[in-house]
Amino acid sequence: MIDLIQQRLLLERIAVFSDQAAYKKFFQAFYKDLNRFAYSFVKSNEIAEEIVSDVFVNLWKNRVRLLEIENLKVYLYVAVKNLSIKHITRNSHNDVISLDELSVDISSTGAYANPEEIYISTEIAATIHAAIQKLPPRCKIIYKLIREDGLRYKEVADILNLSVKTIDAQMMIATKKICQSMNFKLDSSEKK
Repeated sequence: MIDLIQQRLLLERIAVFSDQAAYKKFFQAFYKDLNRFAYSFVKSNEIAEEIVSDVFVNLWKNRVRLLEIENLKVYLYVAVKNLSIKHITRNSHNDVISLDELSVDISSTGAYANPEEIYISTEIAATIHAAIQKLPPRCKIIYKLIREDGLRYKEVADILNLSVKTIDAQMMIATKKICQSMNFKLDSSEKK
C-alpha cells in the first residue's frame, strides 16, 4: 500500500499530467483490496474484477477532478460498495438492499515458516474464519474493512454511511463473538 504522500503525488501526476504510469501504480496499490471487497459482496471473481475495473475507468475519465476528493481511499471503497450493491440489486430484482440483507464472505490467507506452525495457524484460522462467517453481514463487513484492509474506524464509517460509534459497537460485537468462539474451541479441545 502506498502512503498518503505518495498517493497525493500520484494523484497530482494523474490529474494534472494524465500520467498513465502513475495511474498504473495507483491501480496496483489499491486493486487487490478493492477486488477482495467487491468479491465479499458479489461472490464472483469475474464480477468483482469488472466492478473494480469500472471504478478505475471512471476514476481515469474524471481524473481532472481527482484533487477535489478529500479521502480517495474512502472514495474508492464507497464506489466499489455502491457498484456491488447496484449489481446485486439489479440481479435480485429488489429496489433496495441494505448491508444487513447481504451475504458477505470474508476470506483470509497467511504464510508461516514450518509445518507445525502451518498446522496450528490453520486450525486457529479456521476457527476464526468460522466465527467471522457467523457474524451478521454488517458486522462482518466492518470487521473485514478494519482488520483485513487496515482502514480506520472513521474511513469505514464514511464508506458504509454509518456513525463511528456504530463501527465501534460492531467491532466490539465481532471481537466478543470471535473470542467466545475461540474459548469454546479451546474448552472443547481441553476436554478431549
